[in-house]
Amino acid sequence: MSYFQSFSSRGPWWVRLLAVMVSMILLVGLFFFAIFAIIAVALIGASGMLFLWWQRRKMRKGMHTDIVVTDYREIHPPRPPFDNTRR
Repeated sequence: MSYFQSFSSRGPWWVRLLAVMVSMILLVGLFFFAIFAIIAVALIGASGMLFLWWQRRKMRKGMHTDIVVTDYREIHPPRPPFDNTRR
């Protein structure tokens, strides 16, 4: 008496072939999904780092552009002609 049934005695040959093919398709699909997920995460991370670099670059360039150096003249309010406030 044998308590162990081998894989060959479970069903006809086409059921075993179908089971092996489905499991291989699932395994290959899992690998493709894993590769796709790794590439997607890498692209999202690279674009995020590029965005942060661009923002930091813009901030560094913008620090020196808000100071305006130019000539100026003082404008005093007009006084009445005979107002002698200085003594």
